[in-house]
Order: sequence, then structure tokens, then C-alpha cells
Amino acid sequence: MTAGTTITSSSGTGGTGAGGTGTYGVSASQTVASTTITSASQGPGTVFAGILVNPKVYELVGTSASPLAPTLNLPDYSQGEFLTMGTIVVQINGPANVGDLVQYNTTTGVLSAVAPGSSATSGNVLMPNAVVWYLSTVGNGLVAIRLTN
Repeated sequence: MTAGTTITSSSGTGGTGAGGTGTYGVSASQTVASTTITSASQGPGTVFAGILVNPKVYELVGTSASPLAPTLNLPDYSQGEFLTMGTIVVQINGPANVGDLVQYNTTTGVLSAVAPGSSATSGNVLMPNAVVWYLSTVGNGLVAIRLTN
């Protein structure tokens, strides 16, 4: 696939795929032979939708092992209010400098930062197009991050 290609449609929105075998609409017109395709940043079948901007209005759904666990996971096919482009002030774990890349922990969702050009640290995934925009910290604290397309 062409670098930077994103999925624009799947099951229920014009394609037949739902995170597995199927057809998908993509951002750059191309034909790809049948093969396994894995996202370079989140893993198979996972799409970074943005930052949930009003999480307190959604019920906590827990995990398969503990339905009462206080997670912020939304069930599949849920509607949510996500920031996909803009600036938001968030709590970040550890030091951060303006221009750092933003990553999230795949287990806890905790945000942290890494230097520009770095890879995500163990257990984390870089947030696509997210950088610390304002407010550097020397430890845990608030920073403004900007998400762009």
C-alpha cells in the first residue's frame, strides 16, 4: 500500500471489512493483492480515532475479565465525541518539551512524550500527528497538544 494510506470506509460504511477479511475504502486510490495488512502504529484492526473529549458522559464498560473495571474503552460501534484536529490541554506523565511527540500507553491510556524522531517506548504507541504544542513540563503536568491532519 502507498505510505500514509488511511481506511475511509469499512463494514456499514460502504465496505465489507470489519477489522479482518473484507473490502475497505482507502484514502489513496490503489489496487492491492489479497494479503494481511497490519497498521504500523496500532496493530491489526485498530484505528486511532482521536482523543475522546467528553469521556464523563459515557458509561464505563470495563473489560472482558472484569465488567466493573473503570476503563474508558467504548464498545465497538459506539458513537463518541473525538478531537481529530485541534489543540487540547491534557495531563501528561513525565517530562515534555514543546515539539515532542505524544504517545499513549496501550494498557492504561496514559499520555507521555518522546523527543522528535524517536520511536514509542515499550508498551506505548505514538499518536498520529500529535505534538506538544505549548507548556513544557519537567515532570507530570499539563501540556497543550496539537493534533493535525
